[in-house]
Amino acid sequence: MAKLELRNIKMKYNDKFILDHLDLIVENGQILVLLGESGCGKTTLLKIICGIIEPEKGRIFVDDVDITSLNPQQRKIGYVPQSQVLFPHMSIKKNIEFGLLAQKFSKKVIPELISNVVNLTQIESILNRYPHEISGGQKQRVALARALVVSPKILLLDEPLSSIDASNRESLALMIQRVQRTTKTTILYVTHSQEEARLIADQIGIIHGGTIQQVDDYLSLRKYPKNYVIGKILGLDNLFSVSSFTTLENISKIFTDIGSIEFSIPIPSTITGIQLPPHLLHIHQIGFDAPSSDIPSSLSFQHQGKITSLQFGSNESINLIVEIFEPKPFYLKIFCPSSDKMDSFSIDQKINVSILITDIIFL
Repeated sequence: MAKLELRNIKMKYNDKFILDHLDLIVENGQILVLLGESGCGKTTLLKIICGIIEPEKGRIFVDDVDITSLNPQQRKIGYVPQSQVLFPHMSIKKNIEFGLLAQKFSKKVIPELISNVVNLTQIESILNRYPHEISGGQKQRVALARALVVSPKILLLDEPLSSIDASNRESLALMIQRVQRTTKTTILYVTHSQEEARLIADQIGIIHGGTIQQVDDYLSLRKYPKNYVIGKILGLDNLFSVSSFTTLENISKIFTDIGSIEFSIPIPSTITGIQLPPHLLHIHQIGFDAPSSDIPSSLSFQHQGKITSLQFGSNESINLIVEIFEPKPFYLKIFCPSSDKMDSFSIDQKINVSILITDIIFL
């Protein structure tokens, strides 16, 4: 168990910084999931931490000790790459044993160390098999066992579930969490899947543009994302970017992907996007109840569209996908907490959609 700290990490590829003034702290015994889009530098960062590649600038600290100049063997950092890289000519047991022999562990303690990680990762039944004889999920368990058996201070996991089928992904994610809780190993876990992050993270770091944009727990990130990019990476519903805004005589106008919107409330100067929360959108059937019947038009943002998808959610709620026609076609997800109105809706039905200006969230 150890604390990992990265200070001012910079790395350039083809004259462009893929990592730029990146700072990050992973606390003792914590799982920090680094979440970002493909190609944003996540794998590069892991390779810098474990010493495979050298950063152009910046320092790496473990428990406040600078390890930047140490070779990979001296860092006591375990790394499980995305490809798993098991030795095909060795049995599973020999694969796990390899690192212990390479680091000259006593032959007296090797059987006990192997037994401990085998039990933790639940691979007792495949020890005498070879990599080509086991499944992708089993290979991932073996790769994790091989990294853990040498008792690393820090464990780096690079997209560990990317090659696992969907039916096994959740159970493997929870297995990693259980192993971490037992061993207290500090883990930096890289993925582009917010579902994996939600399942196991103590903290989530959002990486974009070469820097860490925000670090927080999952619920806080979804409720209070600092900008549009973070919201997009988290997969927030009904998220739209803001290109610019103007303010004149206490009236602000923002310009977005879905047209301009006027506000009589203060607009943050750092605004990068807006969200229309699905549970705060109002639906009005054309020809029956107009939006103005319950929401003053001066206080609402209104559009006309048609229902393209309709399905039951949890607790008998209804989830609708509505295609909006103007100013250009876009889609909104709408959450209705009660199924009472189910008979009132149908596919291709035209409806009005509105939201109170004060319910729009600024990012």
